[in-house]
Amino acid sequence: MVGAFVAFKKRAYLLIEVDPGSEVEVIYKIKKLDKITNVDFVHGEFDIVCVLEGSYSEIDDAIIAVRKISHIRKTTTLTAFNTHLE
Repeated sequence: MVGAFVAFKKRAYLLIEVDPGSEVEVIYKIKKLDKITNVDFVHGEFDIVCVLEGSYSEIDDAIIAVRKISHIRKTTTLTAFNTHLE
């Protein structure tokens, strides 16, 4: 059904730029945090991509916790829509 709402957890993608050489340390710290369901080391403008799932409040708390980790230079958050597009 096109445009139908699908029930699923809220999801966000956190794109992270870190100081060169600190990727492993930062990833290790991120993986310990609650509501982070996946962490990938990537190449490009950003160094790390995280998937967060939970309520908007829980995701917000997790993003704030990530941003407090040392060696993080910049973050960008992408929030997923609650609709299923076919």
